[in-house]
Amino acid sequence: MDVEVTDVRPTAVHAKGSLREGYRLVLGSRVASRVLLPLLSFECDDDAGLYAALREIPWWEHFDPHDTFAIGSSQSAGGNVPAHFWVQRAKDAIVDAFREHGGGRPSVDKQAPDVRFHLHIGDGKHELSLDYSGEGQHRRGYRTGGGRAPLKENLAAAVLYLADWPTAAKQGLSLVDPTCGSGTFLIEAAMMATHRAPGLGRSRFGFERWLGHDQGAFDAERTDALHAVDPTTASTIYGYDASAQVLDLVRKNLEAAGVGDTVSLAQRAVGKVDKPASHGVVVCNPPYGHRLGDDATLFLFYQALGDMLKRGFDGWTAFVLAANEGNAKYLGLRAQRKHVLFNGAIECRLLEIPITGAPASSGAPSWRKPSDKAGMFVNRVKKNDKKRRRWAKQARVGAYRVYDADIPEYRVAVDRYGDGAVVHVYPRSYSFDDDLAKQRVQDVLITLPEALGISDDAVFVKVRRKHEQGDQYARLSQGERELTVTEGDLRFAVNLEDRIDTGLFLDHRIVRSHARKSSKGKRVLNLFAYTCSVSVAAAVGGAERCTSVDLSNTYLDWGRRNFTLNDLDPGAHRFIREDALRWLRRDRERYDWIFINPPTFSRSKKTKDDFSIHKHHAPLLDAAMALLNPSGELLFTTHARNLEIDAGLERRFDIAECSKELVPDDFQRSPFAAYRIKRRR
Repeated sequence: MDVEVTDVRPTAVHAKGSLREGYRLVLGSRVASRVLLPLLSFECDDDAGLYAALREIPWWEHFDPHDTFAIGSSQSAGGNVPAHFWVQRAKDAIVDAFREHGGGRPSVDKQAPDVRFHLHIGDGKHELSLDYSGEGQHRRGYRTGGGRAPLKENLAAAVLYLADWPTAAKQGLSLVDPTCGSGTFLIEAAMMATHRAPGLGRSRFGFERWLGHDQGAFDAERTDALHAVDPTTASTIYGYDASAQVLDLVRKNLEAAGVGDTVSLAQRAVGKVDKPASHGVVVCNPPYGHRLGDDATLFLFYQALGDMLKRGFDGWTAFVLAANEGNAKYLGLRAQRKHVLFNGAIECRLLEIPITGAPASSGAPSWRKPSDKAGMFVNRVKKNDKKRRRWAKQARVGAYRVYDADIPEYRVAVDRYGDGAVVHVYPRSYSFDDDLAKQRVQDVLITLPEALGISDDAVFVKVRRKHEQGDQYARLSQGERELTVTEGDLRFAVNLEDRIDTGLFLDHRIVRSHARKSSKGKRVLNLFAYTCSVSVAAAVGGAERCTSVDLSNTYLDWGRRNFTLNDLDPGAHRFIREDALRWLRRDRERYDWIFINPPTFSRSKKTKDDFSIHKHHAPLLDAAMALLNPSGELLFTTHARNLEIDAGLERRFDIAECSKELVPDDFQRSPFAAYRIKRRR
């Protein structure tokens, strides 16, 4: 840009130019956070000096007293001045100056002010500026939705500059983002390639209500920026993601940015991405907590990314923005350079990795080997699966547990869902800072496909944490790929990828059978219903009506789909989105069979209070028993360890433990507890 740079500092660049050149900066700067026009530099040691200096500015020459204003702030490192107090004193100075001048006083609007100022508090020397940008420069105006942890646009642009993408684009090279998320890299790269100024999509700027604003100069600068756009580019830009839903969002963002015809998108997992040309640039911002479920298994994503680059991108250069450098070693590739960047407060490393001499292979990577001990895991899985597969075929059961921490070195659980599998990793069994623990997880993932006779991409990993993490409804991915599994003549929709739980509690297989046998002609209540599988079993068994209560609309909708899968009319039953305990206290119906399977701990934005099974099981069961008909039965199940049934409940009701008859054989290593509760006669 044609501006004269006068000073470069770690956090700011000072430049000198005309108003029009300031407009050019706001429209065209891709990496700046804000563009500020200094109004006053002054020295003082306290807030009294600040107030006196700002009172001297003729503020009425900068904005109208009927307009609103706000003041942002920044502070030099090591400063001990209370910034919020000085900002307040600055506001007082401006308002008092207007009041003394006459003609009204302006109001403060922190959310959407007409004019925004910026106070930088230095070490004795301070500066007050007009915020030319208004909103942050990273807000380009094209983001229609956030997607997964979106990268700031100006940081994405900085990465592309470090990758020398503008030069590569002029040379007609290709760019690939294998995990494009909301498409920030793709859009910024496309705007660079087509010379589209990033500010052209913005609808509001900070200088528009400033009385020194020259609309004619701005219009001329904007016109020049529009004329500079060249939609024809020799470069090609490709974005990939495993989620069709995410790609739909990317398409909307691309259209909003005006570069919809410049980028090619395809739904593809990381391991399936191939290079579209002989040379080019790969940019990637690995997720901080992957679809696998947790940052503890993020090293697996780095492995998959490294395998992709080694296998298929010889001759390219990759730029990987790594938030956790400890995982970067699992790329298996050496970085030529490392650049320190900050994504907000998170310190990251941009790894510049030339890809050379990559081996040609289409199968599992030959450079990734299981440890010597993996054989015993494979043998146990094969033995278990052979036995349970015969049983499953006879019982027409499409999903079951094939391995449950049978061997101490491999403390994971494996559930088979037809031709897919879910591996559950329990953090309490591993220290994920331990390379040996990661090797054990890697052993499982390398050997499990062959042991079960399934494809590599049909294995999904979930990290099982306590619900204190507030993750019982957490989304891990956006794939939205469901499959149907059977239990006899029952059918259930499951999703192996998108959430921590798949939609079906496999260990409740016998519970569902019991519900079916117990419900003919009865009114059934299912609390904490999840995807309503127990309600489905009861309805198929001839229940008069099932009432399913859960806090999540997503799961209740899932439950309705399960009803439809089993040729049941969801309209003949009730699906209620409500906190279970609160709803019990309001409900006036009576039920013949009640099922309660509460979480051990639950924290939700939809309720004011946390739920703890140890603390709340007594009032929960009391309230449910108040709705149970005299001859009815309540079945209570829980995975909580060391839960002691409240003594008052045992005095008031007949309570019999029935865990042994309801826990399936494939879950004997990690059984739940079950209790039948009836009224005393």
